[in-house]
Amino acid sequence: MGTVWKELQENISRAVKLPRRAVAVGFLHAVPEEMEQFRGTEPSGCSFWRLAAAGKSFYTLPQNHFDCAVGAYTHNIAWPAERENETEQTLKMMFDLGYVKPEEVAQIPRLAKTPVAR
Repeated sequence: MGTVWKELQENISRAVKLPRRAVAVGFLHAVPEEMEQFRGTEPSGCSFWRLAAAGKSFYTLPQNHFDCAVGAYTHNIAWPAERENETEQTLKMMFDLGYVKPEEVAQIPRLAKTPVAR
């Protein structure tokens, strides 16, 4: 993270007395040259927030989000053909658990366009 951004993050955290480090997420039209690409796998899109809160700065590509059906849906990421049914399977499980109702799916925010990197 550049010095200006690090200083800004520290100033905001001090001013509002955050219990944790602030995390920023960007939806980018191009891969950022000055940032490291995430390598590896995570079980969910939210796991990237944990890594960022621990101090890591990186960008992800669409394929990094294939292990999270909900995150792939909200980021408007197309699934590979062999995994297309995973969003429906995850939503069915969420319906069965009462976590979300079928009529609420249309209200889940979704990016209009898939970002190149985030």
